[in-house]
Amino acid sequence: MHSPQSSGRGQGKRAKAAITIGVATTLVVGAAIALAQPAFQPKMESNEVSSPIQDAPPLKDSFKGKFLIGTAVSTSLLKGQQPATEALIKKHFNVFTAENSMKPEGMQPREGEFQFEDADRLVKIAQEAGGHVVGHTLAWHAQTPRWFFQGEGDKPVTKEVALARLRNHIKTIVGRYKGKIREWDVVNEAINDGPGVYRQTPWIRALGEDYIAEAFRAAHEADPDAILIYNDYNIELEYKRPKALELLKKLIAQKVPIHAVGIQSHWRIENMPLAEMEKSIQEYSALGLKVMITELDLGVLPTKYQGADISRTEAMSPEQAAVVNPYTAGLPAEVAKLHGEKYREAFALFKKYEKQIGRVTFWGTHDGESWLNGFPIRGRTDYPLLFDRKLQPKPAFFAVKEVIGK
Repeated sequence: MHSPQSSGRGQGKRAKAAITIGVATTLVVGAAIALAQPAFQPKMESNEVSSPIQDAPPLKDSFKGKFLIGTAVSTSLLKGQQPATEALIKKHFNVFTAENSMKPEGMQPREGEFQFEDADRLVKIAQEAGGHVVGHTLAWHAQTPRWFFQGEGDKPVTKEVALARLRNHIKTIVGRYKGKIREWDVVNEAINDGPGVYRQTPWIRALGEDYIAEAFRAAHEADPDAILIYNDYNIELEYKRPKALELLKKLIAQKVPIHAVGIQSHWRIENMPLAEMEKSIQEYSALGLKVMITELDLGVLPTKYQGADISRTEAMSPEQAAVVNPYTAGLPAEVAKLHGEKYREAFALFKKYEKQIGRVTFWGTHDGESWLNGFPIRGRTDYPLLFDRKLQPKPAFFAVKEVIGK
């Protein structure tokens, strides 16, 4: 979800939390999704701090015997520009996802020209941390170069050429990292938010819904031992979960090699869908699939839209800034405490289903690099993660450790 990542979205129905802020924003929805949507790269608000990082015990130690705990890794870190954050993630996490670098436009920007430097670096970081990598993502409608879908001249690509390109992309990448990358988000966000099951994407137009099964088969052929995942946002919510179940049951019936479902879990403190999440864990695991929490963050700022469709935006006028961006000077202690309590509730649920859950991955490491600073409203200051902008653990960090350690 991606940078707006793949990253998640939804119309929650939970009771309001203690802090409720009215939102008066204007929703601006793009009329169409571009074939090659540029990566949303949130600007780092400051250079890394040089002050000592608080010596908190490694977060991953609290999860031993339960499930893996991970983070999304920015392109700038993979380029060697964030040594302090790199040290932090090696200490606290044991599974690593590239936030943007391994999406199709990052791996094969031009046909036949593969770029492996960032992915190689991620594998090295994971090995040094005693962890592993999640490959994210092989087939998506966004952050995918136009050439995948272009035919000769101005003609649309033929089905045969599109399928060959999809297979070659997956075979080349998964094959290179066979035995080195343990999990793959094979298909990302194929389910529609509106009517119908499937999002109308360039892949659908080129190959029909069969592109999903074809992608999984290609990944399995390239590495039969890899864990293959379908990843999406808001599939824990009532409006979208039935569509996800329909897709997953169809793939299983066709004997498509799929092993897990990824629930992105981009949530807000005033609207955490934990009851629906519990039902989703139960229903997905009943299919024989492992459940992965793939892009977890918990924003504190008000917004109309809770999801990860990166074609959607909300506008903020100067007059609205005080309402929709109230914490530019820092997060009040009472909000930080509430944020921690909400994370405690989420991880209490995850712990309850630790046998069904394979991993929980946060979408970023510290607040300053979170994509939510720029989505769905650009230029805000959000606080969705466990570490603050100075790389210090927040109340949420200790709340998560406490509830898991009990």
